Amino acid sequence: MISFSFWSFVFAVFGVLFFGSSYMFPEFFEPLMASGFGLLIVGSLFCFGAIFKSEKGNAKFLSVVALFFLSSIIVWSEPIQIVRLLTWMKN
Repeated sequence: MISFSFWSFVFAVFGVLFFGSSYMFPEFFEPLMASGFGLLIVGSLFCFGAIFKSEKGNAKFLSVVALFFLSSIIVWSEPIQIVRLLTWMKN
């Protein structure tokens, strides 16, 4: 069985890639941003599962750190993008 830390790391990497590629492809901004944000949230859930199972290593914290770091950068540089993203995810 693969550990929660591994899946947390995988979802964090793909979330960051989708999040970053949303700025390279502006015509697909909303789907890529929402997918990246969603993958980072799933990775964070796996991270919390790894924490509760007391798995060894620090890779499990990558998804939570990436989620908060990227969210704070987006809110600081372009605050309207978070509103746009959350509206798109709601609908």
